[in-house]
Amino acid sequence: MRFMGPLSDEDISVLQDHYLHSEKPATRRRAHAILLSNKQFTMDQITVILEVTRETVGHWFNSWEAQGIDGLHDKARSGRVPIYNESDIDQLETLLKESPHQLKTAQARLEKNTGKQSCGETLKRALKKRL
Repeated sequence: MRFMGPLSDEDISVLQDHYLHSEKPATRRRAHAILLSNKQFTMDQITVILEVTRETVGHWFNSWEAQGIDGLHDKARSGRVPIYNESDIDQLETLLKESPHQLKTAQARLEKNTGKQSCGETLKRALKKRL
């Protein structure tokens, strides 16, 4: 049987904070698994409680042992390069201030200025990221 612990009071405090307040549910689950293991729950019991495989719990334990709290966070993933950079979004915001209810007009003017094409949903997502 494999258990994480005994954990220091500081580790427990950090894990409880991540379990209760982390932005991502996956990080909360991983912190919960380590806390349960510290309370002498077996890996099999943790798999039932969190509804994951034994292998997954093993990965979480390995990450905790190797990297501490940083090991419980998701790794950066590759993705598509954004179409618009910060200055393009600034320009879009300026265009929308001139005519706030005409996204298509602002989109056409932005396309003319930058030479970059996208759909309206892409523009909306880019603007939401700025909030």
